[in-house]
Amino acid sequence: MATIPLAVQVFSVRHEYQADLRGTLAKCAEMGYAGIDFFGNAPLPAPELKAILDDLGLAVAGWHVGYQKLEPGAIGETIDYHHALGNRFLIVPGLPRDAVASQADMVKWARWLDGVAETLAPHGMSTGYHSHGGDHAVIDGATLWDTIFGSTRGDVVMQIDIGNSASAGVDVLAEIRNHPGRARTVHVKPYTGSLKSAGGDPYAPVIGDDEMPWPELLEACETVGGTEWYIVEYESPALPALEGVRRCLEGMRKLGR
Repeated sequence: MATIPLAVQVFSVRHEYQADLRGTLAKCAEMGYAGIDFFGNAPLPAPELKAILDDLGLAVAGWHVGYQKLEPGAIGETIDYHHALGNRFLIVPGLPRDAVASQADMVKWARWLDGVAETLAPHGMSTGYHSHGGDHAVIDGATLWDTIFGSTRGDVVMQIDIGNSASAGVDVLAEIRNHPGRARTVHVKPYTGSLKSAGGDPYAPVIGDDEMPWPELLEACETVGGTEWYIVEYESPALPALEGVRRCLEGMRKLGR
């Protein structure tokens, strides 16, 4: 079985990254990360960013791209930018809550993702959707998450955020198993439900010190999910940002990844 590379979602270290892009990426590379999962607007022209990444030995594991940049009037420029970086995964990080107020709205977005996927496919790129707790809220008898992944084409990536979905009461292990080949990039975010119940920070413990069944989750990703990147995301203020992603990486290493 091929080893799945580990990336860090740069949102985890966003303050450091915004203050010193190259220095922060260099520290992530020194820890042992193989890639970076970006978010938001482009910080640099693609050739400049690619030169930095190449120099540091880092790949682009994906990018959280606002849906507006995938609309017909903008998608051409978006494709050009990400092609220059060698990025294959353009993941929608969320949708405005007032745009998903009904079942009809949710179906509309599912069809929209199908259209984006069709446009990206000839360029060797994929789109997908990232989970937050609210995506599992029931609207008109269904959830946005289930509507998207119950009705979109198979190359729309199910980027499940393990901590976010677990916080909404989702059986994350079953979710990966029930959608073979669709969890191509996965956010491995720690989560400890008992801390939430006690009024604490459920995201504070790092991977391996939390309550998620990591051996089973990772096995499902590797045998069923079709996972190509594990993306560490640590957002708790319990640890300094760089220490948090370092310790999560160490936790993944202890799990044999």
